[in-house]
Amino acid sequence: MTPRSRGVLKLTSRDPADAPLLDHGYLTDPDGEDGRVLVDGIHIARELAAAPPLAALLGKEKLPGAGVLSADQVAEFTRATVAHYFHPVGTCALGPAADRGAVVDARGRVHGLDNCYIGDASIMPVVPRANTNIPALVAGLRIASCLLGA
Repeated sequence: MTPRSRGVLKLTSRDPADAPLLDHGYLTDPDGEDGRVLVDGIHIARELAAAPPLAALLGKEKLPGAGVLSADQVAEFTRATVAHYFHPVGTCALGPAADRGAVVDARGRVHGLDNCYIGDASIMPVVPRANTNIPALVAGLRIASCLLGA
């Protein structure tokens, strides 16, 4: 729930109709912690599935499959199949203008642009450990209150 890997979102041209470049950056954290967490998760899921009485209710393992046993094999499986659960956040980091990675300030103003504000899940620094709907609403309300001078 707290990946360390970071992707990038870049404009491909000045034409707003052109799709941006989106690279999720899966499993690119320098310490390799994201990959270890996934491998550990598969081992834990297998232990749970093998424990009675759950084992009696389940059929054969479908993925990664009974033939994928070693940590290296499981790691290769995760690298080949990793995907997101579609709660992307953080594409427009919130922070001071002095922070080169920050896109918006605490009031939702986009650094370097006049009258441009962002108030949605893209300003969240990390993926919430829940559905992003309510945190996105809170971010929007916070930025709206700033715009209204509250």
